[in-house]
Amino acid sequence: MSISSNYTSEGPIGQSPFLDDRPDHLEVIDRVEGQRIIFIRHGQTTGNVGRHLDTALPGASLTDLGVTQARGLGRILLPGAMRISEIVTSHALRARQTGAGAVGGLHLLGENGIRLRHQSGLHEIQAGDLEGRNDRDAHIGYMKAFYEWIRGNWDFGLPGGESGEDVLERFLPPLKELVDNAAVRGRDVVIVSHGAAIRVVSQYLTGIDPEYVLRNRIPNTERIELVPAAGAVGKPAGEQAGIEAGAWAVKRWGESPLPE
Repeated sequence: MSISSNYTSEGPIGQSPFLDDRPDHLEVIDRVEGQRIIFIRHGQTTGNVGRHLDTALPGASLTDLGVTQARGLGRILLPGAMRISEIVTSHALRARQTGAGAVGGLHLLGENGIRLRHQSGLHEIQAGDLEGRNDRDAHIGYMKAFYEWIRGNWDFGLPGGESGEDVLERFLPPLKELVDNAAVRGRDVVIVSHGAAIRVVSQYLTGIDPEYVLRNRIPNTERIELVPAAGAVGKPAGEQAGIEAGAWAVKRWGESPLPE
């Protein structure tokens, strides 16, 4: 597959955050059996609009559209709010603003019991020497590294940036802690993070086809939902799974139909 056909990691997205404006086949989060990990990509940023590789902390802020998208998450999350005790974000400004918008949206809808928290290790994959660039070559270089990682070449690194191994080593430990703590209370894990990071981590946890991951980006404020895989680490579907390769299965991948 040609990398250049999908070279933008953080491009501008203009979808509506409101439920009534979404296509009929997109469903809100509903109550389910078993724990879920729900990764949400942040709202649209000024960096997205300019097509800049914006990975360093604190990063760009949300646009007016991004703020509206973030608030619209309240309506999306509300049906499953009984299974959510907190929304956890990376330390990037855009993720923190998105999490605040989601919690604020829930409050406006009468759901006041969900708190907001920020967690180290959940930020975007660092672009290194490509940081701040918006030219085609920079995006192709970033996505070539991305493609190496989702194919399992975790030691491949971006000059001045991170390798896939670096990403897993700093993202998986806090994720495991969040999953373990939420499982004790019978809760789902909701994390506001970043497009490349959540796709790479989700591919590692599920083993989903790398070509599918490359082709199907996650629009702003869309989500990836993972559920325990049947038989993962010796446990039936619906029970707590560990944070190991293949321990989870994809329930939702943004707006994209799942592979059969």
